[in-house]
Amino acid sequence: MRKGMMVAAAALLMAMAPGGTTPPDADTSLDSLRLDQVRMLGSHNSYRPYPLPEVEARLRTLLPSSWEGLAYGHPPLESQLALGLRQLEIDVAPDPQGGAYAAPYANGTEEIKAEMAAPGAKTIHIPGIDWQTHCRTFRGCMALFRRWSDAHPGHLPVMILVNASDVRPIPGVRTTDIGFDAATLDALDADIAATIGRERVIAPDDVRGTLPTLRDAVTAHRWPTIGASRGKFLFVLDTSDANEERYRTGHASLKGRMMFGWYPEDAPEAAFFNTQSPTADTATITRRVKAGFMVRTRADAETLEARKHDRRRLDTAIASGAQLISTDYYEGAPDPRGLNWSVSLGKSTVICNSVTAACPKR
Repeated sequence: MRKGMMVAAAALLMAMAPGGTTPPDADTSLDSLRLDQVRMLGSHNSYRPYPLPEVEARLRTLLPSSWEGLAYGHPPLESQLALGLRQLEIDVAPDPQGGAYAAPYANGTEEIKAEMAAPGAKTIHIPGIDWQTHCRTFRGCMALFRRWSDAHPGHLPVMILVNASDVRPIPGVRTTDIGFDAATLDALDADIAATIGRERVIAPDDVRGTLPTLRDAVTAHRWPTIGASRGKFLFVLDTSDANEERYRTGHASLKGRMMFGWYPEDAPEAAFFNTQSPTADTATITRRVKAGFMVRTRADAETLEARKHDRRRLDTAIASGAQLISTDYYEGAPDPRGLNWSVSLGKSTVICNSVTAACPKR
């Protein structure tokens, strides 16, 4: 009996998140809240590790004024999930023919070279310059999330931003000229369905239900509860206005789509907004979240707040009511530069949102 108790205690300690708190999935008090009634701490450019020396050298050479803002990185995606993050971001570049971004992997294994040569979106930050990633293809990232979900039944919903960027030529750096089109956007949906599975995705259809538009459902506060969303994922397409338009064409209110998107507040597809700086228009964020919309913002950017130990952007993000707050410096994140700074929402990485819900006092 004593040995069993010791094993159980050890397992609990191994599962503890930073700061001695249990992972957010254990908090059943959140289950009655809707998705728009919680705050989630997440990572920005989640797939990107801290640059290797050769990548740093390339960044310093080609983008010298940008290096300070790019001197951050994350542990593997599974490690971030183990730290309690339930909001992540994956950047993808279109590669319909395959091989467009294979050059950095010329000396890789045959498996890696085959993966990069195959058609399909690739996970990469700045093609030709900053290519390191924890998962090389979008489908590979999705398969990783599915494996993690299988191993953690009943986990809190995971929200994933899919940053789909066109890749245009840069003189002297790259000649690649590939943009997303209807087919490559459709392929992202197909990759999600094939790997995560439609049954594990909270899609626009699930929120809209029988109401005429997605916006109608959102402003009627029809988001599902946390309890009903356990074990599931929600995706948001983060892309250009032109690609957002392509994504909704033929899919009014995003009917049949796997992802939400960024659309004007009066659009039938309006559900999510991306406000990079919470200090720019705090009142608009608060008005939108109270109306039922979801807002993503950032607690820090380009390492500025971390270098200065400046919490004002984080505090404003929390006060605004934004549901999704991204950072490069959550508790447990790598700190190779010794900045000794981290971002926290308090007792957990997913908490009740006092702007959109009546939260118990603690």
